[in-house]
Amino acid sequence: MPDLTKPTQAWTLTWDADWVTSVAFIGSTRKVAAGNNLGGILVWDLPEKPGGDAPKPTLRLDGHTNCVSKLAATPDGKTLLSASYDHTVRLWDTSAVPTGEDKIVLNAMAIADAERRKNNGAKAPPAMPATVGVVKASTAFDAHKEWVVNLDLTRDGKTVISGDDGGHVIIWDRESKAIQKRWQVKGWAYALALSSDKKQACVGERFPLVFDGGRHAAIKLWDTSTGEATKDLSAEFKGMHMAAAAYSLDGKVLAVGRGGESDGASGIVTLLDPANGKKIKALTPGHISGLTDLAFHPDGKHLASAGRDTVVRIWEVASGKLVSEVGKSRGGQFKDWIHAVSWSADGAWLAAADMAGAVNVWHFSK
Repeated sequence: MPDLTKPTQAWTLTWDADWVTSVAFIGSTRKVAAGNNLGGILVWDLPEKPGGDAPKPTLRLDGHTNCVSKLAATPDGKTLLSASYDHTVRLWDTSAVPTGEDKIVLNAMAIADAERRKNNGAKAPPAMPATVGVVKASTAFDAHKEWVVNLDLTRDGKTVISGDDGGHVIIWDRESKAIQKRWQVKGWAYALALSSDKKQACVGERFPLVFDGGRHAAIKLWDTSTGEATKDLSAEFKGMHMAAAAYSLDGKVLAVGRGGESDGASGIVTLLDPANGKKIKALTPGHISGLTDLAFHPDGKHLASAGRDTVVRIWEVASGKLVSEVGKSRGGQFKDWIHAVSWSADGAWLAAADMAGAVNVWHFSK
């Protein structure tokens, strides 16, 4: 297994068309997909070793018409799922042959910005062109009628939980798209996680009208067979909206992370016992101005957390120890932030979707 105390930044994959909002490694490959605020999805095939020039994207997946809020891939790497504010979850066959190609400029916004400021002496950077194959074929799960703000996929890749900003939570079969259970919560179904045995779901609700998690924020554990809440943890996290949730591989730990837009190190990760909802430990320090995403490492023993402070932290779950930290703080919530993180299947690579218009990739040596 890789040594998680030895991170090296491999590349910054520039894509500045808009915020990069989601990221996912595809199966056991080093292919990494990212989605942005405009509904675009690009796919890169990373080299075997870090270093050298940043690779260019090889594919563009066309279909969404609004922000791609979440990406997830099945363990076999055959299907990529993308949730979007266009009210759909799209399913992409990763072996689909492109039907055409297009030429794009990965730093077009930087060039345009320099052109606007040329009277102040700004010099445009060299263009970063790329030729991508274009894939348009996908199928859509369209049971949502509002922005789909999150989804989670079980470890076997067969069952999906998705939630929208109308508070609708839906559990469905990935292959048939048949709905297995659905229920309604009061806020946005923002932080979502589905246990590996599919018996329990965690839903953290967000109420943007009260500025990200005031007194009305809620987090509950749900019985997926009945669609009934079994544990209401809102009192434990009073005044906090949870931005992310994730179950450990063995299902014995549930990690939740505080979001929000307040100043200070408010983005704390809390580890819970999903059997009873009781707190195991808090992981500190928290992310300045709020946490954005959580991802368990494939070894089941470590957890990555990302935040508005543009930092990704790697934690040892059993001890709560901070193992390593990648990225550098850019000064707070309005200085860009990391939207999402994803581990490669072998646990040696970590990718982060950056609001600044890039995918940052780190490598952990053995």
